[in-house]
Amino acid sequence: MMPAIATPRGMYLSELLTGLVDATVLDAVAGIAVDGLTLDSRLAGAGTLFIAVQGEAAHGLVYAAQAIDNGASVVLWDHGGSDELGARAMLNTIRERAVVLHCDDLRTKTGEIAARFYDFPSRKLNLIGVTGTDGKTSVSHFLAQCLDTDASPCGLLGTLGNGLIHALRPTGLTTADTVRVQQGLSALVDAGASSAVMEVSSHGLAQGRVNAVAFDTAVFTNLAQDHLDYHVTMAAYAETKRLLFDSAGLKSAVINLDDSYGRELAKRYRHRLMVWGYSVDGDDASFQDYADFLVRADRIEVTPSGYEFTVIAPGGSARAAIRLMGRFNVSNALAVIAVLLQNGHSLDEALQMVRTLAPVHGRMERINAAHMPTVIVDYAHTPQGLRAACLAAREHCRGALWCVFGCGGDRDRLKRPLMAAAAELLADHVIVTNDNPRHEAPQRIFDDIMTGFDTPSQVTRIDDRRDAIAYAISAAKPDDVILLAGKGHESVQIIGDSRIGFDDCAVARELLGARS
Repeated sequence: MMPAIATPRGMYLSELLTGLVDATVLDAVAGIAVDGLTLDSRLAGAGTLFIAVQGEAAHGLVYAAQAIDNGASVVLWDHGGSDELGARAMLNTIRERAVVLHCDDLRTKTGEIAARFYDFPSRKLNLIGVTGTDGKTSVSHFLAQCLDTDASPCGLLGTLGNGLIHALRPTGLTTADTVRVQQGLSALVDAGASSAVMEVSSHGLAQGRVNAVAFDTAVFTNLAQDHLDYHVTMAAYAETKRLLFDSAGLKSAVINLDDSYGRELAKRYRHRLMVWGYSVDGDDASFQDYADFLVRADRIEVTPSGYEFTVIAPGGSARAAIRLMGRFNVSNALAVIAVLLQNGHSLDEALQMVRTLAPVHGRMERINAAHMPTVIVDYAHTPQGLRAACLAAREHCRGALWCVFGCGGDRDRLKRPLMAAAAELLADHVIVTNDNPRHEAPQRIFDDIMTGFDTPSQVTRIDDRRDAIAYAISAAKPDDVILLAGKGHESVQIIGDSRIGFDDCAVARELLGARS
């Protein structure tokens, strides 16, 4: 067995793994130190501890040799997976090249290991976790915009990247792997952040990626059908979302009481958390059994640039304005206001912050050109999300509403006809096209979608997404609105193993320019 090289920058295994692995095994290597952690063999470097757990495709041990070739000096592994026997065969080939330690229930413990290595960074931040089917990205970005100041910058970890709010680095995941979550939080602390907002996906919760993350506040936006390819049932999906509210040390919850599952969560956790509810539909009396405090909207009015509405909150009421499209953004704004009030801001301060909110890239992002139809790009990829996006576009539409959408391959098939029904009900013209087919045959995706239309003969199918957008822009009249749904901020289209550059916003701007 080749010992790892101890360095002053590293952490000794005795400190990193005590109480997590068998003490008799740890005693023999306790004086060895590691300089880094990774779950990805490609990211291993000199003195790295490589954590090998069962992944979606293979056990991490399959990649242990590659990690060692890249400099890993310690391999920590666990049982599990259908390919375990093949993976364990790797052990004999790597024991002479690195320290190899077994750890029961490693996936669950990885969060604690990573938190120890990075000195528990979440404890040094006012950390807000946001979960829900729709609205996570918008609420997270809005909160980070409000909490960010020159003296006290705010960090963000989510779909559009990690880092300080104005300097995000893309990761490709809503919630990164366990090690990179702790690494990202540590980087925010080093950058001077005192607060941070994290999007927390159901996959991240189910796979323990936020284990040992100390959240101060948890926000729930809504629950709608999505990810059933992974969770199988809505009940399982809902219970996974609930895990955020079981986080150790969580102090308060901000919950959408217009959502039926949100009301369940509020009732369930009110006995141990300070619950702030928010609503665009209810009143104080209807929600008194669900929340300690309620923030709600009244007298909502559409304006050319967004909405004006009255906010009724503990201690008073005042008129608010947002420059955001979509009535659901009134709900998102209420979530933000509730968090700000819970964090000690006055209602006047909160409303002033909300007034300056800027749209999030790919979330109801409006693209205008003189004497041209308006194009709106949105990430809506669920039935509820598409309904909300269509309703939002309709409120700001003087002509006909066009909806261009598709459904992702290798994902929940049950939502496809539901999305078709939503588009048919709310749009005047529907164009079905490719989203990200991945490894699924586009024809099967189209077949699933088409079953949801009552009058499929009225639907236009154009396989190539660029051609579909071009058709809509060329056929629409200046007063029309074209909703490009499903991809939002994404800059690539995934077809098989290929990632082809494609950005709905960029394509729309180019085609509007060509038409003009």
